[in-house]
Amino acid sequence: MSQSYGKGADPQPGAGEPYYTSSTDSVCPRHPDRPSLIRCQRCDRPACVECQRRAAVGVHCVDCVSEAEHSQRQSAPRTVVGAEPVRTLPVVTYAIMGLCAVIFALQFIGLDRTLSQWFMFAPFRSLAMPWTFLTSGFLHGGIAHVGLNLYALWAVGQFLERALGHWRYLAVFLVSVFGGHTAVLLLSSIGTDAWFTGTVGASGGLFGLFGALLILQRRLGAESTQVLILIVLNFVIGFLYPGISWQGHLGGLVVGAAAVGLFFATRPTAEPGADRVAVAKKSALIHGGVVAGLVVLLIAACAVKWWLAAQAGYLV
Repeated sequence: MSQSYGKGADPQPGAGEPYYTSSTDSVCPRHPDRPSLIRCQRCDRPACVECQRRAAVGVHCVDCVSEAEHSQRQSAPRTVVGAEPVRTLPVVTYAIMGLCAVIFALQFIGLDRTLSQWFMFAPFRSLAMPWTFLTSGFLHGGIAHVGLNLYALWAVGQFLERALGHWRYLAVFLVSVFGGHTAVLLLSSIGTDAWFTGTVGASGGLFGLFGALLILQRRLGAESTQVLILIVLNFVIGFLYPGISWQGHLGGLVVGAAAVGLFFATRPTAEPGADRVAVAKKSALIHGGVVAGLVVLLIAACAVKWWLAAQAGYLV
């Protein structure tokens, strides 16, 4: 049976031509020269092949996808210092613990002398071997030494890594190790036994984490008495027992606390409706500058001590 089409009725499709309900309702809003029967599942507008984005159900147009991404960026969760939340295991903490354990195993099987010769920090040779400012933090002087440090790192590091984010946490630990050995250099009298005595251990980095935890808890309004007691007790032990570098503990504590304090002080604020991802990137750049600034200050302090030691003839 034949069917006629009157005025105003939809045109009959020709052979090989797609059928559209109207000339305006079936064209892509971004590309008016491209007809499309596929509609966005969110806004119900047509979308050509170039503007289609696959979704869990059907397709979305690029405008709806962009709007959804912007909404997610506005509500993206951030930590108290502006970092992306750690949703995985505290991998940096475990990596530091694993590295300390592996290096101590190498020391234990007979490589202690070689490792100490190349990687242990000592003030008199610190200019000639600057890498020891960091590498000495992964050497240890015995099973009790490495065991206590690994336990403290496991107990404190997991929380701090989730609060600061992976890279900020790693930066605080490493700059605290650097700060601890800088304090050893600065507080060692030139030409005395302390000037020629090597130091090993992650205690400088750990005290930096203690300082970071103290600042973090005080800024959050949390109870910080236990952290203060922990710091005081460890300092007392450093003075009571020989062979413990209280200078390294002090330097690490000051630098770690300063780093996190500056993280809070320089953290950009996110206004309502702001792109929180963009704010987080800005925060990361600023905090990277904070860490770089601390490193420059530490190097400058070392340079003064090196100059004094060179004048006295006690520098390799």
